[in-house]
Amino acid sequence: MEEFWVSKLAPLVERDHFIREGLISRGILSDSYHKEMEKVHIENARKLEALVKKNGFPVLSNAGEKGVRLSWIIVIHAISLPDFMKEALTQMRLAAASQDYPLELLATIEDRVLYYEGKGQLYGTQFDWIEGELKPVPIQDISSLPYRRRSMGLPPMPEEVSRVTEERPPRDPAKKTLEFELWLKKVGWRV
Repeated sequence: MEEFWVSKLAPLVERDHFIREGLISRGILSDSYHKEMEKVHIENARKLEALVKKNGFPVLSNAGEKGVRLSWIIVIHAISLPDFMKEALTQMRLAAASQDYPLELLATIEDRVLYYEGKGQLYGTQFDWIEGELKPVPIQDISSLPYRRRSMGLPPMPEEVSRVTEERPPRDPAKKTLEFELWLKKVGWRV
């Protein structure tokens, strides 16, 4: 079954990476959520959604590590589809409770959903350009962050910060922030 998931999902993720690299080479990835990227993310999510309806959600026991990681990339990029991401998060939680899903991947989706909902993240996996510097977005109860990260198999926060890279800050941070806020409302993350 792992070969099935990999054969179906690898081309989708490769296309995602190809479009991303093209936007980076044109110097426009960091300025906004580009329509080309959004289109690929939505198409990939819809394809994964159809596969899930027929075959169940990809977990370690039916998709293997590679299949799970490929599906996770599609889910984490499906930011224009809040209901899809939230349903995937529910499936990930259920699978993780049975030790059938990598906790570090679950933590990242948890944080992404919280961030887009306008809430503080739990594990410190989400970053954005803040005052010209790439920093973690707000985190709930920072004093227990090390414990929460450890419980999900995540490295200490200083290691996380050193791993996070982005090509460059947006040219117009205020414009990007405004567009992001409008986009969050348009797609249904915020009211």
